[in-house]
Amino acid sequence: MPYLYFTSLCLMLSLLSTAVYGQHLFGNPSCSDWQKLSHNEKTTWLNAYLVPLNLTNVSRKKPRVDKFALLPSLEPVVLSVDHFCISNTEGFASVGAIQFLDELTADTPVK
Repeated sequence: MPYLYFTSLCLMLSLLSTAVYGQHLFGNPSCSDWQKLSHNEKTTWLNAYLVPLNLTNVSRKKPRVDKFALLPSLEPVVLSVDHFCISNTEGFASVGAIQFLDELTADTPVK
């Protein structure tokens, strides 16, 4: 019986460590952690982070054009967050991502 409890405990602890890493990656990576991510990890994180924020923005503001949805790729966002994190080493990638989305979706006067 003690063997079964010990095995269960080990299994639960191994799952916990995986969940903590996943939460860190998709939560809010620091700029120092951002620099260590691969391009694919950065793109995946930005997609998971910005798509819901953009949908909220679109449903709230109801713009004529969804500029974020029209981006051909997330490459400009990755470059923008890279630049933000180089300039703000103590910051967080989420701040750079939100700044990009804010600039992209800012209302510009119609001429």
